[in-house]
Amino acid sequence: MSAGRCMSGTTGRGAPAALAFLGLALCLAAPAGAAPPATDSGSVDRSFAAGAVRQPFHAVRTLSVLQERVAQGDETAFAMQREVVQEIADELKTFSPTVWRSQRNREALIKYALSGGDPEQLRAVLSQKLFEAAELPLAEGALAYAEGQRANALRHLEKVDVFTLPPSLAGHVALVKALVLANTDLARVIGLADEARLLSPGTLVEETALRLAMEGVAARADRAKFEALALRYFRRFPRSPYLSAVIRPVATAMVEQGYGEKPESARWVHGVVHYLDPQKLVQFYAAFAEIGLRAGKLATTVNAARMARKYARQGSPEHAWTQAYEGAALAVGLAPEEGLALLNTAEAAGVPQSVGELIAGARAISHLIRSPPQSQAQLPAETPKPAPAALPADDKTKKPAADQNPTATKVQARIAQIDKMLKDIDE
Repeated sequence: MSAGRCMSGTTGRGAPAALAFLGLALCLAAPAGAAPPATDSGSVDRSFAAGAVRQPFHAVRTLSVLQERVAQGDETAFAMQREVVQEIADELKTFSPTVWRSQRNREALIKYALSGGDPEQLRAVLSQKLFEAAELPLAEGALAYAEGQRANALRHLEKVDVFTLPPSLAGHVALVKALVLANTDLARVIGLADEARLLSPGTLVEETALRLAMEGVAARADRAKFEALALRYFRRFPRSPYLSAVIRPVATAMVEQGYGEKPESARWVHGVVHYLDPQKLVQFYAAFAEIGLRAGKLATTVNAARMARKYARQGSPEHAWTQAYEGAALAVGLAPEEGLALLNTAEAAGVPQSVGELIAGARAISHLIRSPPQSQAQLPAETPKPAPAALPADDKTKKPAADQNPTATKVQARIAQIDKMLKDIDE
């Protein structure tokens, strides 16, 4: 059957989008050269052809193909996912009980339940005792997981060696074992997530396993492994629909580990995230700047805000937001006058209320920092202080002026290094 004929035969006018996708997947799954049987009148009996050729594992393969496309950022596939899952559940109920004598179909049923599908058919096949004894721990574990019984699922799945399973199923089982262990045994969670991503490369299983593993290694402060996983995630899944859930935890871990404070680490961060499209880069660096400011890491904030502004559209709210965060970091210690000027520019461009409050707070703190100390006359009468003796103009012990503070000078030098790094990136 040609691709064109297959599409025309499975996608009618007005058919749901999910059915169109299912029809395409059926064409891809059908054996090469297979022809549908004809009725006595010579016409094609499509209902018989579907019943004779299509098997449960074909239906579940449809979901696998869909989820691979989701992991790669296919928005249409992501929107269709729930509908396809439900249509597969409806289709699984239509198969004759005899199809479940096939191990391949039983394994597909397990995979469907582990992938977020309706466990009703798995429950029915289990109740009919159609699974072999060696398959029961996996089948019962999958059912318990689909029903939300995490402890029971773990009890069954602990008996399963994922490396004895077919490749199409092994990664799913390793990932589910990692998920049900989350928050209990971090080392095992990371190990199982590693197994899952290696067993199912390029799939939604790998994408999810990478997210889970990154969270675990960040909690354990395993810097080397965190760097490897973060680079792999952003390189392989820069368009994942779940990216927004990754950005903030990753940025938080990077700030806590001191990334962005020095030019070499800031350069590494950019090397990790540069796979993202400009809009996502703005989102990442905006989170990086905000978290850096909250942590009091002013160099990180300045660096991240400037990077975000490189990708933000001129005159956009995001552009003004980056000026506000850079201005706040500069105004409270690094370069007060420059910071206050940026705050004024951001405010004039128009910012949300929350950013307006940030601007007001940064101005107030900057004013307090730069305010001169109380004069002798302003001190309480009961605690008079003698005037300090005048120091010679060339006395080496003279306290440096605020703009000569060694710490501020050091940080300003670091900012200059970061500016040079940004120019190098442009070039």
